[in-house]
Amino acid sequence: MVVLTVPVQRGWSGWTLARRLRVALVALSVLLVSAGVTLVVVLREADRALSDQAQRTFPARLAASQLLTSLVDQETGLRGYALTGDEQFLEPYRQGLVQEQTARAQLDRVVPANDPARLSLLTVDAAITAWRDQYASLRTDGGTASGTDSSIQFGRQLFDRVRQTNADLDAQLARQLTSAQEEADGDRHVVAAVLALMAVAVVVAVVGLQRALRNAVLRPMDQLAAQVRTVSRGEHTAPIRAEGPPDIREMGEGVESMRLELVGVLAEVESQRRGLERKATELARSNADLEQFAYVASHDLQEPLRKVASFCQLLEQRYHGQLDDRADQYIAFAVDGAKRMQLLISDLLTFSRVGRTSAGFVSVDLALTVANAWDGLETQVQATGAQLELDLGEPSPNVHGDASLLQMLITNLIANAVKYRRQDRSPVVRVTTTLEGTSEARMVRVEVADNGIGIPEEYAEKVFVIFQRLHGRDEYEGTGIGLALAKKVVEFHGGSIGLLPSPLGGTCVSFTLPLEESSAHA
Repeated sequence: MVVLTVPVQRGWSGWTLARRLRVALVALSVLLVSAGVTLVVVLREADRALSDQAQRTFPARLAASQLLTSLVDQETGLRGYALTGDEQFLEPYRQGLVQEQTARAQLDRVVPANDPARLSLLTVDAAITAWRDQYASLRTDGGTASGTDSSIQFGRQLFDRVRQTNADLDAQLARQLTSAQEEADGDRHVVAAVLALMAVAVVVAVVGLQRALRNAVLRPMDQLAAQVRTVSRGEHTAPIRAEGPPDIREMGEGVESMRLELVGVLAEVESQRRGLERKATELARSNADLEQFAYVASHDLQEPLRKVASFCQLLEQRYHGQLDDRADQYIAFAVDGAKRMQLLISDLLTFSRVGRTSAGFVSVDLALTVANAWDGLETQVQATGAQLELDLGEPSPNVHGDASLLQMLITNLIANAVKYRRQDRSPVVRVTTTLEGTSEARMVRVEVADNGIGIPEEYAEKVFVIFQRLHGRDEYEGTGIGLALAKKVVEFHGGSIGLLPSPLGGTCVSFTLPLEESSAHA
């Protein structure tokens, strides 16, 4: 933190921004604390009044209402019993007695002895006692079930007295509730006044702070921002000079330092860009030379090889048996070498062409690709009695890729499974697929398993290197490019390839391919 010493002038105009802020904040804090204390006191009084309503007055009125309801049930039951003599009408009376006791106990809890409503409650008790002693007990405790109109009228008059006293109690409680509400309203007015005072104080403080910030901070910051925008538009040589308080000037010096550093970095980046352009040009020229070499390898080199192979075959056909055995062996070696050289050049050309462009990517049906690959190996399949097992799911997935490269990939893997078979059994090739990955990047894992001779675990990585062979040419023919080509095709499609334990006891080549979007949505 940088501490700046600014000469202090007399009066408000000589105060620094930090000092003005401190004084304003202290004054505002004192005012807000005083108002807060007042609010706390007033709110406590309001809370007391509301608590009295919630804990005493409201429950008391509810209990008084429940008491009257229980008495009405008793009176209704007694009147029915008096008119009909049916004992069933006494059941509401008995239930009303239980409810009366509950409501009366609740009133005792919420109406203390010092409460003005206690006298009204005692009056209700007296009216209930008179009604029960002079009328209700005569009907229930050994009294007659029948009743005359005069007795029923007398009981109604006594019960009206009960109603009246209960109404007086409710009115007393209502007056207490109104008084508590008026007290709470007065507290709310005080709270509103204090809040208004606090709002005015906050508005005044905000206006003062706004003016101070505009003059001492916002205006210099706007000037600094305008200079920064000028630099950001590409005018990197435009200097940045900040005005205003020392901290704003210090910020401007920091931005100016960043601008100078940026100018140096841009110069270095420009130099590197020119170097990359030169290297890109050289790389393009090198790629052109490689393409020319590939053309020579595919055309100019194969033409002499075809001639050598053709004439060696002619020598073998014409002079076979006329020379000694060593000469026939030499000619056979020459024919075999020429053929292997042609195959090697063809495989190298294919390997070099993989991955040049992904413009030909389309939706490829894996089931159809496997079927075409199997049909293309019909001769080997018939000669070895090979069998194909498929588990591609329903429906079979489509992948996004180059159809011809994927056809070559599946063909090479199935051909390897048939070639590297055990002599004591017919080859079995099993192709399965599973879906994996996230919803944004769904992949298809394809596994090509066989029951062949297998690959030792220590050679699991080595077999995917070009020209790497685990067996001599006298055991199994080939150039050693097949699995390296398969790896290049899979990685060109954004997948990965490796070996897994085979469920059939031989080799299992597992690789992933991107799932077609339509299949992923399905």
